[in-house]
Amino acid sequence: MIDETNLKIGEMRERIQQANTRRYAFYTMLHTTDRILWRLEEMNRDGQKTLTPGERTEIGRKLSELPARVLDVFQDSEQVQTVLDSIFEMQERLFRWRDPEWDHNDDDLERLAG
Repeated sequence: MIDETNLKIGEMRERIQQANTRRYAFYTMLHTTDRILWRLEEMNRDGQKTLTPGERTEIGRKLSELPARVLDVFQDSEQVQTVLDSIFEMQERLFRWRDPEWDHNDDDLERLAG
C-alpha cells in the first residue's frame, strides 16, 4: 500500500515537472518573440521600412532556439513589415502549441467582458 502511494506520488511529481518544463519553454519562446516584435514595431512607428543585414542576422540568431514547426513561417526579409507579420504568425503557432484548442478568432474575451 505504501509502495503504491509512493509510486503515485512519483508519477504526479513527474507530470508536474513535465508541465512546468513545457510552461517554461512556452514563456521563454514567447518572451523571445515579444522582444523582437517590440523592436520591429518601434522601427515601423519610426518609419524605418527596411532592416540592415546586421539586424536581420541578430533576429535570426535570437529565433534560432525556437522549434522548426514555429520557425518555418519566419520570413527573413529586409522589409520590417514582412518580418513583423511572420513573427506574429510564429506567436500564433506558439499559442496553438501551448493550447491546441486555442483559436485567435474566439470571442471569449468579449463575451467575458460583456
